[in-house]
Amino acid sequence: MADDYKMQQINGDQIGTIQKPLLELYVKASGIENRRIGACLFCQEFWMELYALYEIGVVRVEVKTVNINSEAFKKSFLGAQPPIMVENKNATYTDNREIEGRIFHLAKEFNVPLFEKDPVVEKRIESLYRNFKIFLRSKSEHDREQKGSSPTPVDSLPPQQKASYNKLVEQLANIDQLLSERNSRYLLGQSMTEYDCELMPRLHHIRIVGQRLLGFDIPLNLTYLWNYVLNAYRTAAFIESCPADQDILHHYKV
Repeated sequence: MADDYKMQQINGDQIGTIQKPLLELYVKASGIENRRIGACLFCQEFWMELYALYEIGVVRVEVKTVNINSEAFKKSFLGAQPPIMVENKNATYTDNREIEGRIFHLAKEFNVPLFEKDPVVEKRIESLYRNFKIFLRSKSEHDREQKGSSPTPVDSLPPQQKASYNKLVEQLANIDQLLSERNSRYLLGQSMTEYDCELMPRLHHIRIVGQRLLGFDIPLNLTYLWNYVLNAYRTAAFIESCPADQDILHHYKV
């Protein structure tokens, strides 16, 4: 089984005399190179949350990339798909809600404000990725029909595709407005929360796929949103967990 996994360790020892929990996160490997991390958004989201716990020294974390087609992986996890989390070599969590719930309880146990709730933020970001996928599907189909060598400029899109584009930009503008009102490094303040772990990877996917496949980018006038994106690129949890651009593109092309 060792040949099927690439292990990336974030080490820790003990909290006083109490052994820190060991959390193993299995993430989907790149579809191009099994030794690299793939472009699974939930994998990156949970990795960022675990990194936040590691960073203040309350857990030990091992992140392992897995080839989901390998027989060793299928045998070990009985058909479950990444992300998968194993705690202290015995408790296995294969459902996203279970993983999130366990990380939530660990954060609560160690008084880490990772899961503070804010209905305003939640509403602003909740449908962003869905709106992006609608635009991606609509524009990709249009570009294929046009059979051009490059993506159709967004200003030249027909009404149906333009409507999905406008909806996406409108939501990006709403997030930009929220960030201008909050005037903070992250969505809820100066510390990263679950909302940032959700939004930062999705904004990065929108940027990379938009630029390379759709002829689209986050509008430059959304300055607070751009500052937030640039801040993501300076955040250790994001840097550590971010897949390569080519792996993100491969994820959307297949």
